[in-house]
Order: sequence, then C-alpha cells, then structure tokens
Amino acid sequence: MTRAGKMLFLFGVLCWGLLSSFHSIGGAAENDLQIKGAGKGPMEGGIYRAPLLNNPKTLDPAFAEDVYSIAVIQQIFDGLVQFSPDLFVVPALAESWQVEGRGTVYRFILRENGTFHNGTRVTATDVIFSLSRLMRLSPPPLILPSLLKIVGARDYRDLKADHVSGLRAEGDHILLVTLEEPYVPFLIALGMYQSKIVPSREVLKEGAEFGMKPVGSGPFRMVSWQANQKIQLERYPDYHGGQARLDGISFLIYPGGEIESVYNAFIKGELHEMPVYGQIRERLKGHGELKRVHRPSLSLLFYGVNCRHPVLGNPDIRRALSLAIDRERLVKTVYDNQFEPARSILPPGLPGYQPDVDRKMYDLEEAITLFKRAAGNTSPALDTIEVVSNVQSVMAQSELSFVRDAWAKLGIALVPKFIPDWSRFEEYLKSESLQVYRYAWYADMPDPDNFLQPLFGTGAVANFMRFKNDRVNEMLQAARAIADPLERAGMYHDLQKAIHESVPVLPLFYLSIDMAYQPYVQGIQVNALGGAMPYQKIWLSSPEG
Repeated sequence: MTRAGKMLFLFGVLCWGLLSSFHSIGGAAENDLQIKGAGKGPMEGGIYRAPLLNNPKTLDPAFAEDVYSIAVIQQIFDGLVQFSPDLFVVPALAESWQVEGRGTVYRFILRENGTFHNGTRVTATDVIFSLSRLMRLSPPPLILPSLLKIVGARDYRDLKADHVSGLRAEGDHILLVTLEEPYVPFLIALGMYQSKIVPSREVLKEGAEFGMKPVGSGPFRMVSWQANQKIQLERYPDYHGGQARLDGISFLIYPGGEIESVYNAFIKGELHEMPVYGQIRERLKGHGELKRVHRPSLSLLFYGVNCRHPVLGNPDIRRALSLAIDRERLVKTVYDNQFEPARSILPPGLPGYQPDVDRKMYDLEEAITLFKRAAGNTSPALDTIEVVSNVQSVMAQSELSFVRDAWAKLGIALVPKFIPDWSRFEEYLKSESLQVYRYAWYADMPDPDNFLQPLFGTGAVANFMRFKNDRVNEMLQAARAIADPLERAGMYHDLQKAIHESVPVLPLFYLSIDMAYQPYVQGIQVNALGGAMPYQKIWLSSPEG
C-alpha cells in the first residue's frame, strides 16, 4: 500500500464509527402523498421534493460557501473524484488514476462518456480550466492551499505566468498533475465541492451569470431558479454513471430556516424529507412509518467573537463569556440531548480530535470573577452584546434565550439580531458592527485543515472573528506538509490548544445529521459531511411497497 493509500485507509478507519443509524419511527398511518407506480423493485420517475432552509447565494462551485448552495451543486456537478458514504475517495469523472514520482505526480484517466449538460464532452482541458480558475479567485477559496501544491500554481496566482505548468493534458482524456512535493490530502481535496469540473466555454460566455444558470456534468441539470421559492432540476439522461431514477428534484426554499413551515409541509406530504431538531422528533412519531437517519457529522456550532471589537477584543472577556455557558445543560434542555457538547474545535472523526479534558468548559463563579476584573479595565463599559443569527427557528431562539440567561449572571444583556437572508447575513459578518455571531461549520472534506484554516487562518474566507495569530498561521502551514498521520494529528491537536488560548470562538456542540424521510423513499445514503446526499440513488416506491 502506498503512503497515500495508507492515509486514505486511516481516514476510513477514523470515520468508520460515523456510519448512520437508520430506522423507522412512529406507527402505521395513511399518507396523502401520491407516488405514481407500484411494486417492490426500484421504480422510475417522480419529482423529489427537498427543503432548503435558505436561498443559495450561487450555484457556481467556485464561489459557493453555504450549505444551501452545496446541496444543489452536488446534484448538478461532478468532480474528478467523490466521497463514498463511508468517506473513501472513489471515482467520478476520473475513472481511474495512478500516483507516480513518489507521490508528486497524479495521472487521471477521464471517462470517455463524461459529458456536460450542453452535450459537449468533458475533457482534460476543462479540468485544467476548472482548477486554474480557483487559483485566482478573491477571496481565496477553501481549496486553494491544496491547489498551491501544484507546480507553477503560485506563479499563476501572482500573474507571473499565463498557465499552470503542473497541469498538463495528454490528449482529451488524460490529465497529468505534478506537485512540488508529496502532499497526502491532495486527492482528498479534489473531492471537495469547489473542485467540481465546469465547462470552460459556458463559464467564459456567461461570466458571473454562470452561478445562476449552471451547466455541470452531474446526474441532474438545471431547469429554473425562483429566488426564495424553488430550484427545479431534471434528470440528465446521458449521465456517465447511469440515469437517475427520479424525473427530477424540487428544492423548496424556506428563507431564514423556517423549520415549522418545513414540518407542516412534511407531515402534509408536500416534502419527501426534512431535517429533524429538538421536539420535532417527538412530534413526528404520530405521522406514519417514517424513516429516520441519525449520525454524527463533521461539524460544529459555535459563537464567533469579533476579536477587533474595542471591548470584546479582550481575551479575558471572551473567556468569561465561554465559561458562563453550561453546554451540558444547554444540549439537554434545548436540544433534548440530540447533539454532543463540544470540548474542542475539531469534531470527533477528524484526525487531531482529542478534547482537553482538563480544560474547564463551565465555571460560573470563575466566569463572574474574570468578567468583573476584565470589564473593570475596559472602556467603554460593556453591558449589552448583540448576537447575530441567520436562523430564526424556535430552537435557535431557545438556544439564544439560554445563553442570554447565562450571560445575565455576568451583568450582560444579550440582544439577538436575526438576518434571514444569507447574503445580507454574510455582509453583516464583515461589517464593523459585528460583535458576536452564531454560526455552524461543516467540513467539506474529511481533513482537519478544512476546519482550522478557513476559520482561523489570517484573512481566511470564514474568519469573521478577525482572528490573527502568527504562531497559528505557521502551524497551519507546517501541518499541511506532514505526511505521517500520527504526527499530523498531533500538530492539529496542538493547533487547537493555541487557538483556545485566545478564545476567538465559543464552541457549543457538535451537530449531527438527523433526517426524516417519507416511508416510500428508498436508496438513502448520507455521509458524515452532510448536505450532500446523492439523489441519483434515490427512488420512490408506492406506500404499500
């Protein structure tokens, strides 16, 4: 087994415990959703209806940053490789590949039947275009550190070259990628949504409009997009992996995470699936033999703090705010123990996850003492803190009320601010008005760098905390170059400790993937990355089947 092979095997071992639990809930009940056809075997046809809890910002993989965009992008586009349900790297547009030059050369053999939705073939030139365009984007995409390992990538990004010398096409269906040095996560990075392959001619023709009228090579193609209402996809009949069984997918959009509206639509049979939170689990038990998936995900819900704020810039203030929150009680009282309280930034299943059991997570007495001492030396006085949230669901409001009560013991009044529109929410996170924000981060690939770099790297795309630490930057850079999996995991553990010292973030809990499906939804596959179920595998049986 090659070194790269060992690393991929290790990721599989580390994540094997994230396999989903899958069962039915409730009792028998008549359902009013009519599915055409009948029978016990896989059936063809039907429009699958899935909720999106916000309007996507774009459907161009290069510019997408939110889970709402990603859920749709995964259906429209394919990359060279993809992740299996157990997070192994498996073929997609590349039917095979070889690793040569002691881990510095990758030779990808593209499928000859891979085509874009406009009927043109997917070629090595399209792959070179897709990867190259990512290198010059601003702000830089999450995948950029991996792409900069390619020979000539830095010169291309800095406009010192007109092409990337380490990307070379050998005919239409062979791509040669040469790295500056062996880099184990490179193949894993190519499974990220940002590395999806786009048709060069369509992107150059449409420009910024490509994100509204995407053309991919995935199992479904775009039909229409009504902002804040619906995105309609249809089956692509010439998909290289075989036709999807569904006729299409309707993503119904519920801006601001209107989970109650989603619930009402689901129990009426207007949706085939829905995310399950808190008390909704109990409420669903009376609505038929529903299928339910529960599994841990590579994700974290946290409160980020603006480290450049005149008062919140004091790390002792941030530490006091963190110590005042009883995470065990929060998860129990608000979320009915659905999630696991967070003791670290990296979630279970990622190399480097090793919670510091000696570090205090809740100590109200110490929080009060620390806050009084720190607040007494700050100006202006701190008596209110605004927490901005994109989601205004009942559960989010209950959570904020819990934190409000906790901070009230410090003499702080929490003022919630809700911005349901995702684009406006992100703009607010970049504004000078930001104090504290509620955010969830989902890994795009099973690698700790995908968690720590975008959140805590200086100037990184999701570093809304304005966190800056030269030592952390140096450690992030060094960790990417470590091939030994145990040494690398140790480096990421040390990285977390260095970040915790500054308290730029208040980790609350690790999210899980909890979904309910109508009883006739078949072929469900959910991996720990979340938000990326391959609907190509889904089919709808009759209520009786």
